[in-house]
Amino acid sequence: MKSFGANMKRYVQLTFFAFIFYLLGWGFTPYSELFFSLGVGAVIGLFNLWSMYRDVTKTGDAAEKQKQAFTFGMLSRMATGVLAAILIVRFPGYFHIAGLVTGIMTPYIIILLHSLFQKSSS
Repeated sequence: MKSFGANMKRYVQLTFFAFIFYLLGWGFTPYSELFFSLGVGAVIGLFNLWSMYRDVTKTGDAAEKQKQAFTFGMLSRMATGVLAAILIVRFPGYFHIAGLVTGIMTPYIIILLHSLFQKSSS
């Protein structure tokens, strides 16, 4: 079984691949608003993924030392949601709401698909 850090590295790589796909879609298709929203959402989702990884690592290290960890995890992820809402309201001509939400969910969709298609070692 791979370590948590190795899995996170793989999720970041796959999210970057999805981001590149969104970038190509933005540049070469007539659906530029949708793909732009997907790309911005993927960047926000990647920040959320990194934030979650950092908080889990910090909490694990603190538990190992039998101390308490203080993290801004939920607060920072809620702030990115507020940022996405502000972008939609402030620039409605540039962002597609379903694209932005799907982009934010991109890393989590990748994690779900990875866990579904991972070979079980029994």
